[in-house]
Amino acid sequence: MLSGVLADFLEQLIALSDLPPGNEGEDLAARLEKTILGGAVRHEGSEGRPEAPYPSFSYHPDGWRESLPLMRASSMVSELAPVVLYLRHVVRPGDVLIIEEPESHLHPAMQVEFTRLLAAAVGVGVRIIMTTHSEWVLEELANLVRLSALPDSERKTIDGGDAALKAHEVGAWLFEPKRRPRGSVVREIPLDSEAGTFAAGYEDVAAVLHNRWAEISSRSKESEH
Repeated sequence: MLSGVLADFLEQLIALSDLPPGNEGEDLAARLEKTILGGAVRHEGSEGRPEAPYPSFSYHPDGWRESLPLMRASSMVSELAPVVLYLRHVVRPGDVLIIEEPESHLHPAMQVEFTRLLAAAVGVGVRIIMTTHSEWVLEELANLVRLSALPDSERKTIDGGDAALKAHEVGAWLFEPKRRPRGSVVREIPLDSEAGTFAAGYEDVAAVLHNRWAEISSRSKESEH
């Protein structure tokens, strides 16, 4: 048995051949392919293949003659391919796109680029719900909100300035475990303008790690003497 969400997802993938690309989504999908994937995500319908009544998906790296079956592509490509296909064929302004932890297979620099792309999707009317444990995602969201305070002429000279978000267009919530009764407490995280992020406690982990390094280094020097 498949969950409703998964069943809907697979049903839409199977029906992709019958869905025309949308103007706004096509631009976003092409941008994702160019800036992050370094190649094109392709799909072919089931016409002429009665043994497989569903589309086939592949990845064509830039500069290659042939495509790779999607199952042989990197985890980054295979994880983001559905986002490309949804933006190109399924999602329309006013829709809600839910993305779970996109940082799982992305280098930090690509996490920043993907965050900008999602902000651009918000700019054309797509609503985004995203779960994340990434400090880089939160910091770039903070940067994009800060960008919105600049005039258009200034934003154009800053990398990623076309993806600025107004404060009311972004919200961040932290889920914290609760022992009694067991569950989670959800609280909104305000933008910390001094730290330049939505403070989710990641800086505390960084501080602990730094202090451990300092303690280990200090003891190492003492043992040398």
